[in-house]
Amino acid sequence: MNKVEKKGLSAVAKRPKKNKEAGEEFKKLLREKRVTQYKLEQLTGLDKSVISKIATGQTANPTPTTLVKIADALGVELGQLTRIFEQSNVKSQDSATHPQPQKSESEVLTSINSDFVGREEDIAHLNNLVDEGAKVILIQAEGGIGKTTLARKWFEIQGLEYLELRVGTTPQNLNSIEDWVRLKLRDYFQENPEQNFMTMLEQFKSKLQNRKIGLLIDNLESALINGEFIAPYNYLELLTLLADNGVRSVTLITSREPIYEHILKRFQNFKTYVMKGLKQEAWQQYFEIHKINIDNDALSNMHLAYGGNAEVMYILSGDILTTSKGSLKDYWQKNYDDLLKEPTLKNLVKRQFDKLQQNNPQAYNLLCRLGCYRYQYVPVIPETGIYYLLWDEQNERNKPRIIIALRDRTLVKFSTEGYYLYEVIRQEAIERLELTDDFKKSHAEAGIFLSTLISNHSQAIIPKITYAQNINDNQEQMYLNIENAEQSAKQELTKHETLALEVIYHAMEFYDAGCFEELRQEPKVLNNPFFQAITNMIYEYVDSYNILAIALYKFALSTQILGILDQREGKLIESSKEFEYCQKSWKVSQSFFQTALLITERVKEDKLMNNVLCSLADCLYYRGISLHQLGIFLHRMVKYNESTKAFNESKLTLEKALQIFTRLSLYQQIEEVKKAIHSLEISQQSCNTSTV
Repeated sequence: MNKVEKKGLSAVAKRPKKNKEAGEEFKKLLREKRVTQYKLEQLTGLDKSVISKIATGQTANPTPTTLVKIADALGVELGQLTRIFEQSNVKSQDSATHPQPQKSESEVLTSINSDFVGREEDIAHLNNLVDEGAKVILIQAEGGIGKTTLARKWFEIQGLEYLELRVGTTPQNLNSIEDWVRLKLRDYFQENPEQNFMTMLEQFKSKLQNRKIGLLIDNLESALINGEFIAPYNYLELLTLLADNGVRSVTLITSREPIYEHILKRFQNFKTYVMKGLKQEAWQQYFEIHKINIDNDALSNMHLAYGGNAEVMYILSGDILTTSKGSLKDYWQKNYDDLLKEPTLKNLVKRQFDKLQQNNPQAYNLLCRLGCYRYQYVPVIPETGIYYLLWDEQNERNKPRIIIALRDRTLVKFSTEGYYLYEVIRQEAIERLELTDDFKKSHAEAGIFLSTLISNHSQAIIPKITYAQNINDNQEQMYLNIENAEQSAKQELTKHETLALEVIYHAMEFYDAGCFEELRQEPKVLNNPFFQAITNMIYEYVDSYNILAIALYKFALSTQILGILDQREGKLIESSKEFEYCQKSWKVSQSFFQTALLITERVKEDKLMNNVLCSLADCLYYRGISLHQLGIFLHRMVKYNESTKAFNESKLTLEKALQIFTRLSLYQQIEEVKKAIHSLEISQQSCNTSTV
């Protein structure tokens, strides 16, 4: 193993000589964009020495932050720019003449590039396809997933020389197959190309029959319209040749779209591999390599929102380091509601939407309409729910075809349960939908569909708690109630609660209502029986959770009283159990209050929210007083540490009550809480004095 491999770095990153080839490619890109080095310096804010060293090849591997700034300034994809600085498309002759000892796949993946993480399964899958006889493999996924990087690394791991055909970024600048084949015959195979194209293809084929080599065809989607090749660029002729059983070559194609050409489908050795986003563990590994402080919740939410997109991970790592000092948590708190804030990422998503709009307007319209659903609350939408958004398609047979056309472009994800959008795609979709006349209609249809999922028995979902008035006779029943409530409190909102809230959300969007109360005043819904039923359900949910929370508070108070009584009588085992259930019941009470508040927040109903907050503050107030009394009791029992703990918890609880009453401007209650806090401080001072 050479020194480069021992350090786990790519050969490009530690190349001792100038990377003149990369420098020339970089200067060529500047010329194409008509941007001078001086102009690039102004656009990016980079020092002129940084740009100069890149152009001369002295800097073979620019930093991620530098690449992001340059890509932004030139208006190109980050992937296009990074490819310039990766290993040459044909491996060096030195590697061919001085073969290295064979290493395991995991060692190779580590030594190639410490940034290349989480793709072991993909490498293994490509290996299996090739072992089964595949000659041409289409690697398909949405933009930024890492298709090109995977293909390059696979060739590198195999030690296989490969030729690269960059298709182009738009249909207007597609590379000529004829010119490319002629160039490779002349420069790589040292062969005089024939003048006739078909004869030249046969000449190229004979070379591939005699020599094992790889071919990488990158960004093929630019040459496709709805899965078929744009004429007359001869891509179909080339792929037909490459899929022939007689060639020894292996061809990897990257594309955001599938190929539907029936001629290619006939070849058993033409395979498609749909590539998925990186797993969360890979994101964590990458961020840790780049010295980013991990927060598990932020990482999980960010990974889910972006669908594990590799290029997003790459872009954001630099942003997190520069804008949030490496804190993943801080970065996510600032940016979670605007996933397309970074211009390079915005352009990556925008280009995919734009191409779909040009090639398949029906699928594009559906994609935008799908943005009206909120997948963080309803994770998947069954196919029936998508049909509701195809209201303007009269031909029923066309509806599944439109869905398939959209699904095959991988912008819409699907499982056995239904379809969904990653949040980053949803944000672009809803932004575009808001600019159309379809916005209100989409929300109306989505609300109607979700309402069909609410069963007639959906109201019988709140856990029932029996409050025992005679505590001593029903203590075991009270314990059972607390345990049942604890199990219910561990769950999130039920499916029907969520559906009801989403129906309200879609209605608010349709009527442009700012809150639930404003929606209820809309004349068109006042006499709507179904809407009234949904409204009653929302009120019942809030009231039920509020009542449950108060009941659990009373259980907590009752068990605390029992605990004090039993401790006075020396029943320490019983007392310990009662104090345990007191804490448990209080915790569950707070959980129910939070559920009620969550519902009021989702419907933006201030009056409902204030009622719940008032109940919560009352319970906090009386809980604070009971803890004050407990502190005095424990002090008399000469349990000074426990007494201090009870006093401290009492003060904290009373202060929370004071905050809520202040927010609600309930001045009488504010004064009562202040008196309770003052009384508590006197007790604390008295107990401290007597202890001394």
